[in-house]
Amino acid sequence: MSEDSLIPIYTTTNLAKAEVIRAALEGEGIRCEIENEHQGGFTGVTAVRLFVLQKDSERAVQFIDVHSEGDETIDPA
Repeated sequence: MSEDSLIPIYTTTNLAKAEVIRAALEGEGIRCEIENEHQGGFTGVTAVRLFVLQKDSERAVQFIDVHSEGDETIDPA
């Protein structure tokens, strides 16, 4: 897998939380994408995953660990 590949690092059903984490990661200079961000009426039901570049994954997971409440999952990627 190349360092420029996007990999999943975080899963939640809370879209608002995913957007806050994305903004925080981007504030740290880590590019982040959200899968399933256009859920419509399924917010809170459908899983939302955050993806980062392979080369940023360790730093992103550490950042989330430090700032997370621990109620969601970090994908093992």
